[in-house]
Amino acid sequence: MSLNIDETLKQQAIDWLVRLRAGDLTDAEMSAFAVWLAADYRHSEAFAFAEDLFDDMVVAAGLVSAANVADDIKSPGLSTGMRNRSSTFEQGSSGRTLPNRFRWGRAVLAIAAVWLFAVILVMPEQAHPFANLLSDYHTETGELRDIELTDGSHMLLNTNSAVSVVYDESKRHIVLHHGQVRFTVAKDNRRPFDVITDEFRVRALGTVFEVYRPDGDNVSVTVQQHAVTVAIGQDAGSAQEASFMLRAGQNLRYRFDGNPPTVRQVELDQASAWQQRRLFINDRPLGELIAELNRYRVGRIFLSDAQLSDLRVTGVFPLDKPDDILRAVSEVLGLQETRLGPLWVLLRR
Repeated sequence: MSLNIDETLKQQAIDWLVRLRAGDLTDAEMSAFAVWLAADYRHSEAFAFAEDLFDDMVVAAGLVSAANVADDIKSPGLSTGMRNRSSTFEQGSSGRTLPNRFRWGRAVLAIAAVWLFAVILVMPEQAHPFANLLSDYHTETGELRDIELTDGSHMLLNTNSAVSVVYDESKRHIVLHHGQVRFTVAKDNRRPFDVITDEFRVRALGTVFEVYRPDGDNVSVTVQQHAVTVAIGQDAGSAQEASFMLRAGQNLRYRFDGNPPTVRQVELDQASAWQQRRLFINDRPLGELIAELNRYRVGRIFLSDAQLSDLRVTGVFPLDKPDDILRAVSEVLGLQETRLGPLWVLLRR
């Protein structure tokens, strides 16, 4: 199968597959599907890609038996072809049984494939399992964790966050590897309190503030009480370093692309809602809500149509049960859910 399948065709194929699996196509729609499939060989490639993708998703999660997968996802012809290819591989092209080392190689590749799909499709997009191993403290998906440090300061770690703590006689440094953390800082005139992520440094001035690094491209700071200074640059104190003062109610967002950061006023009740395990959305796109929900649940939520992402949503939602939020929003917007096991959800018209 060609690996260079157009993204639009992939989306169309996934949409057709979901509708076929839902079993609610009319005769006219079935005819339209047949016309679409026969119109271009690339359509059939895209549809086969969609079948394989959903097949691998189910296998990777180990949610159903192989028999159910064959009955529910694959066509009989595809299943037979795959069985034939598997048998040929096992025996080799000459009909001889392959040595054990080749079977071990297959097992390793299979495990690697399952792990890859787990990372891509089971873990939230902002999960960083390897960084967690190097951190002093971290949270799992959906977890909210309060940490008291030796000086009396507190860190409230949101879902999928990781930090390392470096304290000595002259400094208090927190390295934010990824995620979102609120810091409540105890006063210590001898040792400044800094939060560091790459060349981005936040210094507390007797304050409550949060730092959020969702990925490797950007970071933001929101001040809840008092003030902080933000320094951006490779060398602290150098002429190339840019410095900013933020006060309560201000947010600074910086992308690691060399451009200046943006500073704006925020509603603290909304910005800090996650600290009470709530999600506040005020007339924002559905795609933004989905991105937030994906942070708090294992698996992934997909939209079948890019236009759905622009639908507007408003509400205050409890984060303890993200699937309940999804169900309520889908009902209000008139969307249907197609669930592929307990982990994956596809929203469609």
